[in-house]
Amino acid sequence: MERIQRAMELARLQRAAPGSPGPAPAAEPDLNANTASRLALDAVPLARTVALDRVALRERRVILPNDDHPAAHAYRMLRTQLLQMARTDKLRMIGVVSTADGEGKTLTAANLALSVAAEPNQTVLLADLDLRRPGVGKLLGIAADTGLDAWFDGSAADVSNLFVMLEGIERLRVLPTMRPVVGASEALAGARTKELLAELKNRYADRLVILDLPPVLLSDAVLTIAPLLDGVLLVVSEGRTRRDDVTRARELLGRVRILGTVLNTSGESEQRGY
Repeated sequence: MERIQRAMELARLQRAAPGSPGPAPAAEPDLNANTASRLALDAVPLARTVALDRVALRERRVILPNDDHPAAHAYRMLRTQLLQMARTDKLRMIGVVSTADGEGKTLTAANLALSVAAEPNQTVLLADLDLRRPGVGKLLGIAADTGLDAWFDGSAADVSNLFVMLEGIERLRVLPTMRPVVGASEALAGARTKELLAELKNRYADRLVILDLPPVLLSDAVLTIAPLLDGVLLVVSEGRTRRDDVTRARELLGRVRILGTVLNTSGESEQRGY
């Protein structure tokens, strides 16, 4: 015991002596890949923050966190099912498609991304790759000067500079396309799109990427992108989508994994509550 006390006293005197080295700095914590990726996503300095106009968003049928009505519950159910598949089958990049325009694919993609972002252990990126008729930015009230259109025309070299963060929704990033891209089909079929998809998929190991894609029957672009994805959700609109169109879309998608079908604008109203 006396030997230990003398050693402690000697160490104290050495620390107090002028010119003696200070205590060794504590080792930095060893972050695993998931923790590091989440910290990186939450602290991206280049992400532009957009204030939410909640009244306008509700008028556009955008479902915000903590909204409590049947549509919100439906998206939470969709989110849970999708995340179960994603975690079981290691799905990272999912496209949202429709057979034609006006069937609600952009709204579905945005609401699904917002719902996923409400999950405490999940981060998500929503990217607008409907380059001919981009709609994510307008739907969410994003008034950014540039988006993925700048990536495709070569004026933006780093896609990180194009991220948008919605105020108060920490686990969501948005990559809007603010202007139609000339030669949209050719752009989506090009090497730059493959580079973009690889960048989005590999940037963070634990992030789900949701892509708003062009309608299957109105553009050949989906057919070039779909094989690079882990699966697609097919949005159909009650009273609008034709059965023959759904059959044709499934044929065109071929071996692409269809994760499920989302029925939009259903006339049935769920009256039960919990």
